Amino acid sequence: MNFPSPIDVSLKDETIITVQQLKMQFLGTRKGDLDTIESYVKNLKSIADSLSANDNPLSDSDLVLQLLAGLPSSQYSPYLNRISSQFPLPDFSGACSLLYMYESLLQEQNVNHTSEDENYNAKEIFDKIVDVFSTVSSVVDIARDVWSVFGSSTTASTTGNRKNTKRRNRGRGRR
Repeated sequence: MNFPSPIDVSLKDETIITVQQLKMQFLGTRKGDLDTIESYVKNLKSIADSLSANDNPLSDSDLVLQLLAGLPSSQYSPYLNRISSQFPLPDFSGACSLLYMYESLLQEQNVNHTSEDENYNAKEIFDKIVDVFSTVSSVVDIARDVWSVFGSSTTASTTGNRKNTKRRNRGRGRR
């Protein structure tokens, strides 16, 4: 009968403790008032990478949900409502891209000291950006599906057509 060595047990215990601490840190991560969006996203990504390195990766939806949960609702409510109501949720990089766009709209408003009408326009602009992003994502997914079905046969037929075109054009230049 083989019993695990004390070293194996302690390494396993250390890994479990590290993973638990990283998960607590991940779930407690918030965008502070002085934090930039970029530093907030990098912090979340860093913790997620550490969890992956310890054989405990987070799902993309967990990353997106924590990204949303850590934002101050007073400032980011249009973004939070719009992203959290999408089905399926965007992937983490897509949600971050939308967050960067929303953040730039907020910064633009702060520079211009906007009125409520202009705030409403910024919300409309953000909604349009999200709609375009969703449409582009859908088109890319459809294109991938079509390519996976027809990609190999399309390449073969296109190559064949080029050869036939070259053969037909050979005699025309000599006339």
